[in-house]
Amino acid sequence: MQAGFEPKPRVFYGWTIVFVGAILTFLGTGFYSYSRGVFLPSLAEELADGSRFAIAMGFSIAAVTSALLAPFLGRILDSFSPKKVILIGIVIVTFSYLLLSICQTLWQFYLIVGIGMGVGMSCMGNLAWHRTIISWFDHWRGRAIALGVLGASLAGVVMPPLVTSLVEEIGWRPSFIIFAIIVMTLLTPLVYYLLKDRPEEIGEVRDGHAYRAKQADIRLASESEDRLWHWQDMLRSPAFWSIGMMFGAMGCVYSATMLHLFGHLKDIDLSATEAAYVLSITALFAALGKPIVGWMADALGARITIWVALIVHVIALLLFATGSGFEMSLITGAIYGFGYAGMSPLRTFSLSVAIGNQSFGAANGILRLVELPLVISASPLAGYIYDTTGNYRIAFFILAALMLVCCIGPFFIKAGGARERAPNLSSSSA
Repeated sequence: MQAGFEPKPRVFYGWTIVFVGAILTFLGTGFYSYSRGVFLPSLAEELADGSRFAIAMGFSIAAVTSALLAPFLGRILDSFSPKKVILIGIVIVTFSYLLLSICQTLWQFYLIVGIGMGVGMSCMGNLAWHRTIISWFDHWRGRAIALGVLGASLAGVVMPPLVTSLVEEIGWRPSFIIFAIIVMTLLTPLVYYLLKDRPEEIGEVRDGHAYRAKQADIRLASESEDRLWHWQDMLRSPAFWSIGMMFGAMGCVYSATMLHLFGHLKDIDLSATEAAYVLSITALFAALGKPIVGWMADALGARITIWVALIVHVIALLLFATGSGFEMSLITGAIYGFGYAGMSPLRTFSLSVAIGNQSFGAANGILRLVELPLVISASPLAGYIYDTTGNYRIAFFILAALMLVCCIGPFFIKAGGARERAPNLSSSSA
């Protein structure tokens, strides 16, 4: 080696983990969340005599399955390999899509979606790969989570018009076969070769050796990062319950809106193509908002960022309830997209700040049970309101009121990010 030559440091491998998470959310969560509203009218007509309530119940059953599995899965993720769990999930989701393509009855739909997709999406979804992100990042956690979930929003930009065209051209059954092929052939090699459970596997540390060396005089983690929590401790924590209520409510708004928005837009005389474009603009602004939310969480903390997200939710839901026309729907979709941009990253960020790294998987799993009553209620309720009144306006008003109530929640959680670290930096330099 020549004198004076300094090799350039490698790019921190944690950003590769973020990339894998983004692809997982694009092809996993993105397919599942952003496409089901497009499939809803066809599924209702063919399997449920036109009842959207009946089809929505299938997705609520999946949420129940996911929530019941989550505490056990969370413990496994804390102790063993998230990578292996994700690979199992890919296999289950692939076979579930194949079974959906030959589904003939409503009870078969309930079994496939309620059990198959409920288990599969739990294994390959946010519960697993968010656990990996927490292991790789500390100071950059907010941005890393936000960039990882960016894949789901980008899927939302692409999927609605693409799937709408696909279903119109070849039908909903062959479309599910295509989903299965894509999930298996693209995700399996990506996860198998690139995903690393923890930085220690390749001789790294959280945030990377290069960053840690530059920050040698700064306390890199809060005292609670490595605390081992028992479930009784979690249930006694006001922050834990506050996070569960806030993000359970956001989750129920998201599930109801993503399932029923396509139908609502068609009901107010938008064409299928126009409705698909509204869904895409919603996802586009969610994608654009995620880096902003990640920066806000790291710089300003969880409280302020959550309040912003909740208020934007309220505005968008009221506009959905009262607005009409393609242009107004596009504007409302953009506002709503920015509002829910922070749902997934802020949930993970605020929970990791409250619980730390050591017990994050277990806490994340138990939190699913806390959120469950809210998550499973909204989609069927919106479907029932539609079946009864012929529109979704009352449902949107109810969801807006729920978001307003949730504005109490941030008072009970830690800020996290730079706002929490500022006193630490002062004390460490004293």
